[in-house]
Amino acid sequence: MGAGGLGGTADQSARDRILEAAERLFAERGFDRTSTASIAAAASVPHGLIFYHFKTKMDLLLAVVRDRGAFGLDELLPPPAPGADLTEAVAETWAHLSAALGRPSIVRRIIFQELAAHPEVRQRALDLHDQISVVVTNHLASISGHDGEPGPEHEAAARLLTIAAGMVPLLGEPGKDRLDTRAVAALIAGGLGRS
Repeated sequence: MGAGGLGGTADQSARDRILEAAERLFAERGFDRTSTASIAAAASVPHGLIFYHFKTKMDLLLAVVRDRGAFGLDELLPPPAPGADLTEAVAETWAHLSAALGRPSIVRRIIFQELAAHPEVRQRALDLHDQISVVVTNHLASISGHDGEPGPEHEAAARLLTIAAGMVPLLGEPGKDRLDTRAVAALIAGGLGRS
């Protein structure tokens, strides 16, 4: 059967089942303590099919991180409201980042537990942070009325917001903010207002 036939659909379904099983088992047992045989059994696929879809077990882990933990960067932040107060606009940016990056997920748990042991996972996390920071940098330049390329102050503020939005939920209690949103927004708006 050709690539566009039923075989392609069955392969995609098997690939999805492999990713789903790997995600669950990596989260429960950790990457190093999860065998590809156990993933195949949990996905109800032949063991060799894992290596048909993923060259190595690390490629499977990176696919889980990429495919199952993805969210749209384009929808990460709302379009800037014309004439909005800078502090309010930064507070709204913080709220959207916190909502997107602060949600607990199985994939985020896997990333955090594998960061120290696997440079490939750490690199993927850094790459994702860089991608998010670019979006936030451009957004902050826009809401601060900056013309031209964003400056270093926009990039620094973006990295600060991105890291904080991702870490605050890990450090706080559910429903309780450790950082005062208004104070963070005022601090960043003050720095951007002088650009």
